[in-house]
Amino acid sequence: MSFGKGLLVGLASVALLVGSALAQSQYPLVTVEQIQKVTDFTQHDDDSPMLGDTVRVEVVAVGHPRSLWVGARWSFYAYQDTVGENGEQLPWTGIMVIQHDTTKTGTLMNAVQPGDKIIVTGVVAEYPSGAGRFSQTQLEVLTNPEIPIEFVGTVDPDSFPKPVTLTAADLADLEGAEKWEAALVRVENLTVVNNDLPGGTMLLQDAEGNQVTVDDQYWFFHGQFVAGNNPWPVPGTRLNVTGHVRDYDSHMIAPRNDADLEILTNPPVIRNWTRDPAAPTSSDEVTVSAEITDNGTVDSAFVVYSVENGPFQAVQMTAAEGDSVYSAKIPPQADGSFVKYFLRAVDNDGDVAVMPDTTGGMLFYVVRDGGLSIRDVQWTPFVYDNSGYEGLEVTLKGIVVTDSTDFANAYVIMDAAEPWHGILVRDGAHTVTLGDEVQVTGTVQEYYGMTRLNYITDFQLLSVGNEVPGPIVAHTGDLATGSATAESYENCLVEVRDVTVADPFPDAPSNYGEFTVDDGTGPVRVDDAGNFNGNRDSTFAQGDHIDVLRGVLWYTYGNYKIEPRNDADVIGHTTGVADARNTAPWTYDLSQNYPNPFNPSTQIRYTLAKAGQVRIDVYNVQGQRVRTLVNAQVAAGVHQVTWDGRDDAGQAVASGLYIYRLRAGDVVLQKKMLLLK
Repeated sequence: MSFGKGLLVGLASVALLVGSALAQSQYPLVTVEQIQKVTDFTQHDDDSPMLGDTVRVEVVAVGHPRSLWVGARWSFYAYQDTVGENGEQLPWTGIMVIQHDTTKTGTLMNAVQPGDKIIVTGVVAEYPSGAGRFSQTQLEVLTNPEIPIEFVGTVDPDSFPKPVTLTAADLADLEGAEKWEAALVRVENLTVVNNDLPGGTMLLQDAEGNQVTVDDQYWFFHGQFVAGNNPWPVPGTRLNVTGHVRDYDSHMIAPRNDADLEILTNPPVIRNWTRDPAAPTSSDEVTVSAEITDNGTVDSAFVVYSVENGPFQAVQMTAAEGDSVYSAKIPPQADGSFVKYFLRAVDNDGDVAVMPDTTGGMLFYVVRDGGLSIRDVQWTPFVYDNSGYEGLEVTLKGIVVTDSTDFANAYVIMDAAEPWHGILVRDGAHTVTLGDEVQVTGTVQEYYGMTRLNYITDFQLLSVGNEVPGPIVAHTGDLATGSATAESYENCLVEVRDVTVADPFPDAPSNYGEFTVDDGTGPVRVDDAGNFNGNRDSTFAQGDHIDVLRGVLWYTYGNYKIEPRNDADVIGHTTGVADARNTAPWTYDLSQNYPNPFNPSTQIRYTLAKAGQVRIDVYNVQGQRVRTLVNAQVAAGVHQVTWDGRDDAGQAVASGLYIYRLRAGDVVLQKKMLLLK
């Protein structure tokens, strides 16, 4: 059954009249250009001149409220109803509309359809927030009070603005590209460099070497990643791309569907690869198969493999006549052998396809006569950190370290209290308790960078009441995003000690319940995915001390985070800006940056004895100031700031030694750091 928009609006007519009258009486009607147009990029910042204002704006929706992937929220792109002489979108006329709380249906956000001309009442915001970074301007629909969207007309989607043709260099110019934020653009004649970057992104490059990132912000593409399929064209493909400009520290393109990726020429496409058996023993030949297709013909295909990092050998892949599935066999190898391999195909035009991109890693497995350990599935020697068993069904055995009350429809098992020895099992069908020994069969999945076992086909409870492995004691810097060791602790039960709350709201002005803690080696995030409330109610304030904090290390939304199982995992929480172990007040301190050396960013932690004007600058070895990181009134206590390796103009600086200096009143502290590229 479906309801017309007219009926929805009619049913809410009273709310519309009251809400609209309230909005008109309280908030100004402005244009998208007034919200978007930035003229002062001070401190490498593109915040709206109306940031924080509550306004009304008339726009045309170009998508429905679930067209974009923004988690449990509603969002769509919209434009100011004006176009150029040739029907193209004008600068400063696109905007992203979002509603964070989807339980507030009185806004009528859920009734919006493409082509609706509407007046939206909302707060102008930036995501991600933070001084000194580029971000996306958003109009956040006002839900307290709920003010209904006003439907004032419709526009034929055929008359939507045509995409503006830009170059890759245009988008690389952070300030010049800002006027096209949320606008529909087109960039032509690009080549796919990498189609499997973190966060569902793809890297394209033009003939001059200028690069463009393509993002899966539209659910059309994001949903395919969730299902375990990569929708992007293979490396080497030349194409034109159309989409809306998303700003997340750089200007990316978010295509709407396949039609926005206009393929010009492409090498062979290698997909749907398999390995049989998934977990070989020393007596097994390993059959590697893949579907290989081309717009012409496939001339040759090979499996190229190496044993124990020795010389590579090539085995030709063959297919039955008329079939697109090619196969080859890797000979049996000794128990414990490490085997890495990749697939290579050449078409009749001489275009070459390699899968995966070997600059980041290869497919691999370990020969095990005694069955796989969790480490075999989690461990990787490559920068590209996906499991060697991704997409394959395996059987693993371990002890439950989180029971069914800790995380919804999931639990974690470990087979040793060591890094690499934990894995998340996505399983809502079975109830487990701490200390259960279980054997689980399922498919290894990389869920946005986190390895987990999903689609469970067999579960066996082997024993109960066993000693729980871990927690593994680690430093916060070992677990933090960017650390060389963080991946090894993924899905392990970990423990950090003697930590201070460094940032109670790292996503401010939004609050997703996260906070950061630091033991002096660098901050790591703490999240609330488990039966733990996190910091949604300001329980953890800056400077608070925690004796012991435990949890499972997860990778989610681009960061490693400690996920306490429940409140019992936080031990010895004491409040106050003074150190809980010492009643003496804070002293001035400037910590060594972490990581160091670093690339591309590093975090600097500093402590202030009292509130006051603080300045932190970065200098090169010639004594020239390259970046001001802090120049503001700052409260007493522990703080941190991130340097992204760019100068005040937003340009990446060269590798080398840099000095960072803190000035607070008469206090001057400085240290050295090393940027390596």
